[in-house]
Amino acid sequence: MPRALRLTLLVLGGLVAAALLALVLSALLDRPAKTVSVSATVEGRKQEVWDVLTDFAAYEEWNPFVRRAAGEAREGTTLELETVLPGEEPRSLDAEVLIARPDRKLRWQDRLVVPGLRDWEYEFVLEPLEPGRVLVVQQLRAEGLLAPFADKGAAQEALQLTAEALQARLAQR
Repeated sequence: MPRALRLTLLVLGGLVAAALLALVLSALLDRPAKTVSVSATVEGRKQEVWDVLTDFAAYEEWNPFVRRAAGEAREGTTLELETVLPGEEPRSLDAEVLIARPDRKLRWQDRLVVPGLRDWEYEFVLEPLEPGRVLVVQQLRAEGLLAPFADKGAAQEALQLTAEALQARLAQR
C-alpha cells in the first residue's frame, strides 16, 4: 500500500475515533447543553391545567410551539410531535415520555439518531399557588454535540407564546 494512502487512512481513522469519543463523552456528560425556562401563573385548578397540557389531540387548536401531538402522558410511551420554533421550519419528533406524574410534572425527550448528538428535553411542572391559580414552569433543554447551534432566543419565545396560549385556552373552559 502506498505511503500516502496509509497516511490518509490513518488520519481519517483518527478523525473518526475523535468524533466517536466526542459523541460518547457528550452523551455521558450531557454537555454541551443549552436550557431555557419560562414560568407563568395561570388561572385555573391544577387538574384543569393538567388536562389541557395532556390533551395532545387538542394541541393543534391552541399550542403555537407543539402544533401537533399524539400519544399518552404515560412513562415509557412515545409521543408523535410536530414542533415549530419561531422563524424555523416544523420538525417531526418521536419523543419518549420520561416522567409523567399526574397534576404535577411531564417530561419528554427526543434524540437525533444517537444519544449525545442532539437531545431535546421538554418539561412542564405545575405548582399550586392558591385555589384557582397555578404556576406553570416550562423548560426546554438541548444537549449534545449540536446543542451550541440551538437558537435559545427562539426557544424562549416559543415557551413564552405557549404560556400565553395556555392561559387563553384555560379562559375558554
